Amino acid sequence: MTHRCGPGMTGLNKCLVAVGLSIWALVSLGAYPEQTVLIYVHSPTCGACAQFDREVGAVYHKTEESARLPLRRISLQTWQGGQHDHADCVATPIRSTPTFVQIQDCREIDRVTGYSDEALFWLALRRMVNRLAPASRNKDPAL
Repeated sequence: MTHRCGPGMTGLNKCLVAVGLSIWALVSLGAYPEQTVLIYVHSPTCGACAQFDREVGAVYHKTEESARLPLRRISLQTWQGGQHDHADCVATPIRSTPTFVQIQDCREIDRVTGYSDEALFWLALRRMVNRLAPASRNKDPAL
């Protein structure tokens, strides 16, 4: 029996590869939202936000934690206007910046309001990583 999955493609394995690549492309292009994210609500007039951007924001994407909790920047104005994908996931309003909200499966898991220094942020982030569901948790025992 010969399976066809488009021009020149035969065999069930090639069909499965094509389907897998299609799903990967959709996920890569953002067609499906991440199930676990760290929302960073900021304001252009916020001094603590500027400090966070300098001390942590510039390197966060390079950390192991970013693989578990990708950082999504949303302005306070956009957040309050509900013009984002997480409007139904947070029960308590956000009124000040910076605010960091850990969302998993459209549920608020943890929240940190304010930023004073890098060390305290990384400590709070460890707590957030430890609160991830076991399947999503980083395997690094140091976390």
